[in-house]
Amino acid sequence: MKKRIEVNYLAGIKSFKDGDEIAEQLAGLEKHLIATLNWPEFPYQPAAAFAIAYQEDQVFLKYDVAEKDIKTTYLVSNDPVYKDSCVEFFLAIGEDEKYYNLEFNCIGTCRAAYGANREEREFLPKSLIEKIQHRSFFKLKDGLVNWELTLAIPLEVFCNHSLKTFKGLTGRANFYKCGDDLPVPHFLSWNPIQTAEPNFHQPAFFGDIVFVDGAENNYSTEINLNKPSL
Repeated sequence: MKKRIEVNYLAGIKSFKDGDEIAEQLAGLEKHLIATLNWPEFPYQPAAAFAIAYQEDQVFLKYDVAEKDIKTTYLVSNDPVYKDSCVEFFLAIGEDEKYYNLEFNCIGTCRAAYGANREEREFLPKSLIEKIQHRSFFKLKDGLVNWELTLAIPLEVFCNHSLKTFKGLTGRANFYKCGDDLPVPHFLSWNPIQTAEPNFHQPAFFGDIVFVDGAENNYSTEINLNKPSL
């Protein structure tokens, strides 16, 4: 069943200078679970969820993950970060058959591309990728590594579209948690995928996404000093 997510406007954020404050604001929003085990041969299921909001010129994402092991090998934009402890955001804008894949390891290194399928992809310029701001937080709890990744993704990163604002934008998307080279590989998605083998590049199985246009849907949250755990 195709899921749908409404992305609300988040008021009160003027810059990413204080990443902790932005992370706390996003922590007060609805969490969406990345919990679909699509392939039984990979049964390990770390806890993973995300919150999402936007302003006219940027998307805010906060991932919360708890897993047995983490790995951070890759440090350069467009490195294969999916082999590390990784979270991902795939977005097809409007009715476009092509889509963006934005993949991040737990320290924020990003791999980003645009295309119609897994084989036909064009990497985004590193100069654009490096405009994505990020903040990571780690702690050990109950034998698991708990980590957060907060992101501010500028409008201009979606460079194959002439976008002036996210407000009112519609499209299709999916969100993922993976770790191809971790001791226990895993492949989780927000919206279910029906393929024989692990493959996140499946726009036919994206859910619907709407960037809600309307002041009545704006969020402005109080700062919560207690960090949530999954």
